[in-house]
Amino acid sequence: MPIFAALLAVTFYSDVLPILERRCLSCHQTGEAAPMPLASFGEARPFAKAIRDAVTSHSMPPGGALSGDEVAILRQWAARPIEGNSPRAAVLPVKPNVRADLTLRMPTPFVVPASQAVDYQHFILPTGLAQSRWVQAIEIRPGNRRVVHHAVAFVRTARSEFLRGGRLSVEDEVLATYLPGEGVLRLPPGQAKLLPAGAELVLQLHYTATSRPEEDQTEILLEFGPTPVERVYTLSVAQGEFAIPPFAKAYPVTAEFIVQTGVRILAVTPHMHLRGRSLRVLAGDTVILDLPRYRFDWQLRHSLPKPLTLARGESIRVEATFDNSRNNPRNPDPTATVGWGEQSWQEMLVAFVDVAIPAAWPPEEIYRRKRF
Repeated sequence: MPIFAALLAVTFYSDVLPILERRCLSCHQTGEAAPMPLASFGEARPFAKAIRDAVTSHSMPPGGALSGDEVAILRQWAARPIEGNSPRAAVLPVKPNVRADLTLRMPTPFVVPASQAVDYQHFILPTGLAQSRWVQAIEIRPGNRRVVHHAVAFVRTARSEFLRGGRLSVEDEVLATYLPGEGVLRLPPGQAKLLPAGAELVLQLHYTATSRPEEDQTEILLEFGPTPVERVYTLSVAQGEFAIPPFAKAYPVTAEFIVQTGVRILAVTPHMHLRGRSLRVLAGDTVILDLPRYRFDWQLRHSLPKPLTLARGESIRVEATFDNSRNNPRNPDPTATVGWGEQSWQEMLVAFVDVAIPAAWPPEEIYRRKRF
């Protein structure tokens, strides 16, 4: 190799690994959700061209494209994958710890079949709490990350009709979610979620097959804290009445929720399925989340850099488009008319929005219309 070319050569440990550490290794490490680890030259070398293609098409990493310089480095390395002279162990992302004041676990393992579709599974986990507790941190910990696409833990009180012949109510809030690369929610001092006395957790699991039978026994770790200044409550802004026509390239669907008391918006977690094309969330006139290239694998919790105050009577609006055309490589059937449903070949439009209200307020205040 000429001296000039050698000086310009991109190597794995000097140039590529720092990018992977910043943007990829939260999922692409042994035991995590991604299908291949990329923490060493030996692991990454067979996937050099796949890495190049993923970053140039913006299909990876979730939540935002790499910079132009980062893409250029990965493209150059893929053309000539060189290890370099300074091998080192990857610095893996530090995962937050949750003190397990209470651990709730599925009573028995669930068997995921080798190939067939699995309906959403719901497991009822009694808390046994004699008094209400404030939850400072939560971790949903899959027993088998290969098959858990995502998980949601709902709070269910004794008077709730959820999975008792009725629907979700205001009380049945989302306590926490598990998404690939994310499993721990830690709230800052002064904020917490409420777990009422006698409540149960409903653990909803979306499983995906891996071509062989697998088992999973997911658990939830809860860390309790003192009475906070603010209660964090997760509301769902959803639209369930739509019919995406066959071959539609960008079919629009919207959802809107008008708050009935002032709130501070903290974070947004979007949820769509395989036909999801784009999603934007507005709080009042402010865009708080914009995903022009939505992907089913990108259902991450997006924290706002600074909480946004929304006044009574203002709205949270979700604007989405769905791609039911043949150009969508993930489309299960472009000839189908698609409505709301839990399975991936059906569709959903939901934005889970974390808001802060005074700790003493019941969440009904957000929904209840004021009378004058």
